[in-house]
Amino acid sequence: MAQFNYTAIDAHGKKIKGSSEAENSFALTAQLKKQSIAIIFAERIEEKGRRTKKDKIPGNSFFTFAKKIGTEDLVIFYRQLSTMVDAGVQLVDSLEILADQAGNPAFQKVIQDVKGNIEAGEDFSAALARHSHIFPSLGISMIKAAEIGGNLGSILDQLATYVEDKDKIDKKIKSAISYPKFILIFFGLVLSGVVFGLIPKFKDIFESFGADLPGITLVMIAISDFAKNNILYEIILIIGLVIGFKAFARSAWGRHFIDGLKFKIPVFGRMVVKSTIARFCKTLGTLTKNSVQLVDALTISAETANNVVIQEIVEDVKKNVTGGASLGRSMQDHAIFPLMMVKMIAVGEQSGAMEIMLEKVAEFYDRQFNSSIDGLTSIIEPVLMIGLGAIALIVVLAVYLPIFQMSGLIGE
Repeated sequence: MAQFNYTAIDAHGKKIKGSSEAENSFALTAQLKKQSIAIIFAERIEEKGRRTKKDKIPGNSFFTFAKKIGTEDLVIFYRQLSTMVDAGVQLVDSLEILADQAGNPAFQKVIQDVKGNIEAGEDFSAALARHSHIFPSLGISMIKAAEIGGNLGSILDQLATYVEDKDKIDKKIKSAISYPKFILIFFGLVLSGVVFGLIPKFKDIFESFGADLPGITLVMIAISDFAKNNILYEIILIIGLVIGFKAFARSAWGRHFIDGLKFKIPVFGRMVVKSTIARFCKTLGTLTKNSVQLVDALTISAETANNVVIQEIVEDVKKNVTGGASLGRSMQDHAIFPLMMVKMIAVGEQSGAMEIMLEKVAEFYDRQFNSSIDGLTSIIEPVLMIGLGAIALIVVLAVYLPIFQMSGLIGE
C-alpha cells in the first residue's frame, strides 16, 4: 500500500486536503469517490516521507510535460473546471486550484492572469479573450453565452469534448501523411547520394573502358553532371522557391488560390471537403445549441474551418440570413455545401431541431472522412512502393547495364 496526499472537492463543493493509503492512484480515486469526494490532484509519498512524482489521476489531473500550451492543456483545463463548477466551487477558487496544480509554467501564468482579471471585475469570457491566441473564439463565445444562461459547467464539458474531437481529426490527418512524407524524404536523400556520389564514380570507370553506354546511362550521367555543376544555383533556387511560396501564401490572393485549390485536388480534395463540412457543422451546432446568435455562430464556424474560401461563402450566407432568408436556402446557392447537408438543415429549421440536424450531418461527414482516410492509408503504401520501385529500377539499370556490357567485352 502506498501513502498519498491529495486535494479534492467534497460533497458540499468545498476544497479539502487529506492523506490516505491506496494501492495506486486509480484505487485512491475509486476509494474516495464512494465517499462523494472528487480528487483534483494527488501525489505519492515514500515511506520515509520524501515526495515522489505526482500521480496522474484519471480524468481529473492537471499535469503535462509540455512547455508549449497545447490541446491537452486546454482539454484538461476545461474538463477540470467543469467538474469544480458543477461541484459548486466558486470560479475564482477553481482557477486558483488549477493554477496551483498546473504542470505547464506558461499555462499557469495564463490561468493566474485570467483569475486576476476576473477578481478585477471582468467577465470570465472577457478575461479569456485577452489570451485569444490560446483560447479559441469558439470557446470564448460559448462561455459568454453560458454567463447569460447559467450553464457554465455543462458548456465547459462540451468544449473539452469538442477540442478532443478536433484534435483527433488533426492527428488522423497528420498520421495519414507522415508515413509517405518519411518515405519520400528518405528516398530523396538516397537518390541524392546516387546522383552526387555513385553515378560520378561509375562515370569515371565507364570512361576508362571507352565502351558505348546505353541511353538510360547517358541520361543519368547527364542529370548527375548538371546537378553537380549547378549545385549553387539549385540551392539558391530552392531557397527562393520556399521564400516565394511563403510570401505568396501570406498574400490575400495567394491564400485564396491555395485554399480554393485544396478542394480541387483529386482524391484529397473530397477528403478536405468532408473534413471542412464536418468541422463547420459541429461548430455551428455546438454554438447554436448554447444560445449563440446564428449570425455570430456562422462567423465563428467559418473561422474554425481555417479556409478563406469557406469564410467568403459563409459571409454571403450571413448576408442572406440577415436579410431574412433561411439558412438552408442561403446555403443552397453554394456548391461547396452538399445537397444532403442543405436539405437536412432546411428540415431542422422547419422542425425547430436544427442543432440536432447539424450534429447528425457532422457525424455523417466525420464517418465519411474517417473511411476516406483509412482507405487512402491502405492504398497509398503500395502505390508509393510501386512508384519508388520504378525509380529505383531505372537507377539500377543505368548503373548495371554498362557493367554487363563490359563483362561481355572482357569475356570476348
